[in-house]
Amino acid sequence: MMRNNVRFVLAACLAPVMMHAVLARAADKSSGVVSAIEKKYVVTETTGDGEQVTKDGTTMAMKCAGVYSLPTSAFLKPDIKVEDGKVQKMNAFASAAMSNQGAHVLQTGDKVYVTKIESKSDSKNDQLKFTLLTLDSLDVKGSDAKKKFQATVTFKFKKGYLDEAPPEEVEQAIESVVAPDTGSDDAKGGAQAQGQQQAAAQAPAPPAQRAAPAPAPVAAAPAGPPPTISIGESSTQVLQAMGMPLQMIDLGKKKTFIYKDMKIIFVDDKVSDMQ
Repeated sequence: MMRNNVRFVLAACLAPVMMHAVLARAADKSSGVVSAIEKKYVVTETTGDGEQVTKDGTTMAMKCAGVYSLPTSAFLKPDIKVEDGKVQKMNAFASAAMSNQGAHVLQTGDKVYVTKIESKSDSKNDQLKFTLLTLDSLDVKGSDAKKKFQATVTFKFKKGYLDEAPPEEVEQAIESVVAPDTGSDDAKGGAQAQGQQQAAAQAPAPPAQRAAPAPAPVAAAPAGPPPTISIGESSTQVLQAMGMPLQMIDLGKKKTFIYKDMKIIFVDDKVSDMQ
């Protein structure tokens, strides 16, 4: 009896130690991936308000459009989800809330810094959170101020993925949305190519060389038809066809989207009138 009690006590004491060791090994694997990511994408340090850079990190460029950002002083903090390399679209009311806060939608080629990289895990997913800060200060809608804009992009992976995935795979998923900027090198190469072209144009032509006839001008492709909106369409369908309006008026069941040449009225999220 005494021997069985000793075994039970030892098992009870060792179980937490063994569980801690298992969790520690998993954390080491995950932190190894995060460490490799942080070495490649060096975090930029800023002042507390995010307006001044105190230590330069890697300059990044957006590889896709549609990431909402807000001024660093805004109350809302946009968190954009990315699954399978695709930015998840916000619903109409979330995008309207962002627009009312003076959101700037990041476009392909926009330059940003990474100010924070976090690794998190819940019951369903592994996550990598990147906090992005615009390289330049931008105009704030509705005021004369210029501020830097900030967004969080959350890359979601299946549970346990970060424990086993090679860093190269994780980087590939990240760089479908934001990647190190190579624009300066491209610009340098373009300037060299331009200089070579200018030098070749100034060089005297051989005596037997004759100027080639200029190519015939190519007719411009006709512009596509303007987007059409029908009675009964949802606000999401309108946003996909027309883009963000200049102004949104939300009166509960009745909402109004105001564009440059059109006003669209919704009742219960369906187009009821156009003016």
